[in-house]
Amino acid sequence: MASPLTLVSGYWVIPNKHDNKFFEWFDRTLKINCPYVFFGNEESINIVKKYREGLPTHYVLLEIKDFYTYKYYDSIQTHPIHCPSKELNLVWNEKLFLIQKAKDMDIFGSEFFGWVDAGICIYRDIMPPSNKFPDENKLLKLPKDKLLFSSSDYMHFIPKFLDGNNYYHYISGTYMLHKTFVDYFVNIYKSYVDFYLPRNDWKNTDQVILTYIYGQTPELFFKLADGYGAILPLLQ
Repeated sequence: MASPLTLVSGYWVIPNKHDNKFFEWFDRTLKINCPYVFFGNEESINIVKKYREGLPTHYVLLEIKDFYTYKYYDSIQTHPIHCPSKELNLVWNEKLFLIQKAKDMDIFGSEFFGWVDAGICIYRDIMPPSNKFPDENKLLKLPKDKLLFSSSDYMHFIPKFLDGNNYYHYISGTYMLHKTFVDYFVNIYKSYVDFYLPRNDWKNTDQVILTYIYGQTPELFFKLADGYGAILPLLQ
């Protein structure tokens, strides 16, 4: 049965910012009642399956070494707090490429595709609603030619922070696009990835790179809400 939205996610057992808290969160964060395309390796997919049991989920085996961004592995820098491993940086920066892969698969016949972290912060302590996500009437009123996002640390965009010396991200890590806009936007994102990832700077995550794109072409973006993951309750 077709779904208006496919959520895209992924999980790999790698050094991350939260140690093993994912296994505490997954009982809630992986219970969003929406079709998923979920990427991971054999180990991580076997972990996730028990949490997504009974919910429509298509699993895709993908090793980190097969990421588009993996060619920049040697250039990735780490940070003990913000980015404890190269692999984590690669996962972050691969999100939009995984959305594109899911769109090309077209498993659930969806109009929109969106990234949601496997350990999405807003559902770490509470269960998501049990009814189907999203509200189709709300979703289909949204623009089809923009990246739909919520802000992260700052409610308002601050252009002066875009000088390369700040760890500044205005775009949070949960976002959605219409299927007809995915390829166009990913091509733009790819050009920024190819420019920033070779620069040996741990700050260049997907949120930071998307903020750079926003700074130059804000017309490609549509803000829905403030806060990490705030798109989800808004469209419930």
